[in-house]
Amino acid sequence: MTENPSDDTDHNELVNYMETEEEWDNLAEITPSFKDGRERLEDSDCAESNPDLRTRLTSLGQVYQYLDSGVLDDYLAELTEPPKTNFDLLFNCICTIRPLPPHIEQGKQTIQASALIPFLNDEKLHLSTIRTIYRQLTGSRFDCPRYGHHWEDIGFQGNDPATDLRGVGFLGVVQVLYLVTTPEVLPFAKDVYSLSRSQTQEFPLMVLSLNVTRIVLHLLRDGLLDKQCYKDDDAWCAVNSMYAAVLFNIYHVWKSQHKTISNSGFVLKDAEENARRNPDKLLTDFGAFLKENYSVGEKQSSREQIIRDTNHNT
Repeated sequence: MTENPSDDTDHNELVNYMETEEEWDNLAEITPSFKDGRERLEDSDCAESNPDLRTRLTSLGQVYQYLDSGVLDDYLAELTEPPKTNFDLLFNCICTIRPLPPHIEQGKQTIQASALIPFLNDEKLHLSTIRTIYRQLTGSRFDCPRYGHHWEDIGFQGNDPATDLRGVGFLGVVQVLYLVTTPEVLPFAKDVYSLSRSQTQEFPLMVLSLNVTRIVLHLLRDGLLDKQCYKDDDAWCAVNSMYAAVLFNIYHVWKSQHKTISNSGFVLKDAEENARRNPDKLLTDFGAFLKENYSVGEKQSSREQIIRDTNHNT
């Protein structure tokens, strides 16, 4: 990739959009940029820096078990309800058919609290999760080093992913893990990654993803996903499905309308408005896209790869 002299100016569109959300001011500090001569980390480099070569992929089940182990206790106490306007109260009355069961309310609290967990260097699961994301997107056969410019390949902004994760915390990692370890969604994740590396339409994928997580987190807090939570009987399922649907909305607009990084702020804003106005439509559109564009064979191949690399060491 080549560096465009106007990139820093164009990338400010993305930053300006993020700065409109005061509670996520840490995320607004992320300034997308691309480096000259950036190359993908070679498998030999990964193998040399990691004696274990390749470990098991981290699964969503492992992450959920970790979050239920008591690590959220302190963060749950920090949660506060956003102030409600008369419009919000009326809208919630219309959208929420009935009170949510306790287990779904608890799930919503867990999701919000997970956004407060910072990336922890001494927590093995945190490192294995971002390594899983890297391997699944790039096709690397081995675990990559903790630090290095290889993280820029998947759209982090430097050699330390923890810096970018300050805005939505560990939740930002969990949602990408869903994207790359769900067989029905993995082919789409690879297409998004491919577009992010395009010579003409490149964008920092992980920065975009963290913004999508922020959008979905706000939908959840405002009660706009309660209907889907009730339908799925699972808050995590609803939130992750909406995350993928919002990302698809952005991907579709970006690709079909030939958007570039200079348009990113407007694309993100429109995607959030679409999600708030009609979340059901975004979910329906994404479901139809998956059905029409990826064969049963592709999804089965993804399933076999995920199962193999989750259950076996090499």
